[in-house]
Amino acid sequence: MITLIHSPIMKPDYSKVRQEVSILLNNFGLTEPPVNPVSIARDLGIKVVFAVFSDDYDRVSGFYDAEEDTIYVNKNEYPLRQTFTIAHELGHRVLHAEWAKSTEYKVLLRDDVFNDDPVEKEANAFAANLLVPRFMLDKYWKDTKIEKLSELFAVSVPVIQNRISFEYGT
Repeated sequence: MITLIHSPIMKPDYSKVRQEVSILLNNFGLTEPPVNPVSIARDLGIKVVFAVFSDDYDRVSGFYDAEEDTIYVNKNEYPLRQTFTIAHELGHRVLHAEWAKSTEYKVLLRDDVFNDDPVEKEANAFAANLLVPRFMLDKYWKDTKIEKLSELFAVSVPVIQNRISFEYGT
């Protein structure tokens, strides 16, 4: 049975998210898109496994297993969703490691990812900022069509649209 999580935090700390993403990008010397979260995770010693989930879990995009320090990704998901999922789960590992080891951590269905839980909001913001960092987006967003930005950053069009809207208010 999949249940919703109980958050250990009251509201998302987006400045902490941006700080942790900045540290990762700097440590890996990443200055141009696309950002590959699989490489980052593996370089941090985190295993990334693409797996076929059972029918009971086919609506799960992925999850982080703290005991195994492994991100499991639904092999049947669209590749750009897989990328975001890996970045999201990496966010849980970086931002919420202790929580991820607790009984409070639960696997969510794909449709529940955009819920109001502060921990999920932080992991989503982590993924968005990691995959489409502001300083990289600054170089391209004004002169490049959304579809080309999606290709350049290797994320979905909605992710690019959300990042542009969030960063520039358009």
